[in-house]
Amino acid sequence: MKRKEIGFCLLLAVFVCCMATVNILSAKLWTLGGIAINAGIVFYWITFPITDVIGEVYGRKKAAFVVWLGFGAALLMLVLTQTVVALPPHESYEQQFALEKTLSVVPVMVFASLTAYLCAQTHDVAAFAFWRRITKGRHLWLRNTLSTASSQLIDSVVFNVLAFYLLTSSPLQFEELFSMTIALWLLKIGIAVVDTPIVYGLVWLLDGEHREEAASEIA
Repeated sequence: MKRKEIGFCLLLAVFVCCMATVNILSAKLWTLGGIAINAGIVFYWITFPITDVIGEVYGRKKAAFVVWLGFGAALLMLVLTQTVVALPPHESYEQQFALEKTLSVVPVMVFASLTAYLCAQTHDVAAFAFWRRITKGRHLWLRNTLSTASSQLIDSVVFNVLAFYLLTSSPLQFEELFSMTIALWLLKIGIAVVDTPIVYGLVWLLDGEHREEAASEIA
């Protein structure tokens, strides 16, 4: 297999893995500077630079295809987890309550996540292609940052409103929801800036035509 083919398979594997697990991880809230943040962000951010790299090297259609594969992976994860919960436990299995408690939030998280995911990822692919036309294929760092920043805002707002306000039995106060959403978005923007060298590096490795441009822009 050629380098580009191997690279696409690896990117796709990481992307699908993140999408299949992030909804379980998002059920936990952790504290960052006193503000509640869902734990899924620890890994979910990886999906955005991956779609940017795929859009840059393999084209917008292939990036959109990967987005839909991630959607399918999340749905499959939902079916698998809820099937496992529904299976009658053996008398020696003592963790059924803990399992149900952990996975009971998955359907809500999946619905909120997939709604936000489709809105944000569809926008990200379109925005990246738009900025690629505007910049005439140059300034990868700018295209990556602009497309990711706007997409992450959409993702943060849609997911938090659905998961922690509209679809939960214990909705957060508006002030807490607002501060969590803004904090989450700013964190994602910071990550987008930090992951730019990663995007450059992956594009450089996967597509020889971009190597000279990427190296000159980083310098």
